[in-house]
Amino acid sequence: MEVLNQLSEVPGIEAWALVGEDGFILEAYSRPKTWADRLISGLGASTLAAAKAVADSLGRGELEELMVEYPDGVVLIVPTGKGPVLVLALDQVATLGRARLLLRRIMPKLREELS
Repeated sequence: MEVLNQLSEVPGIEAWALVGEDGFILEAYSRPKTWADRLISGLGASTLAAAKAVADSLGRGELEELMVEYPDGVVLIVPTGKGPVLVLALDQVATLGRARLLLRRIMPKLREELS
């Protein structure tokens, strides 16, 4: 999906993957020497399921975004609506603003392409 290629141009986004509910990667990108695309698919599917269960238990509504922060970076998990989720591996917290801004612009188009 062409809209996802814009994520590859953002400095600090090390990898991204569009992951099916079964954990399989539908599309992915990883900067050279980055292994993140191999791991984010499993993280995306299992973590999203747990976060949705918590949201249901608390009555918080639909999950909009899940952020997992590590000492050396951030992983964002963004549901696309029905089906796949978008998982991004960022090099640092400072990249978060740029990534979220771009996500606001491309998610409507991505959701349209997936439906």
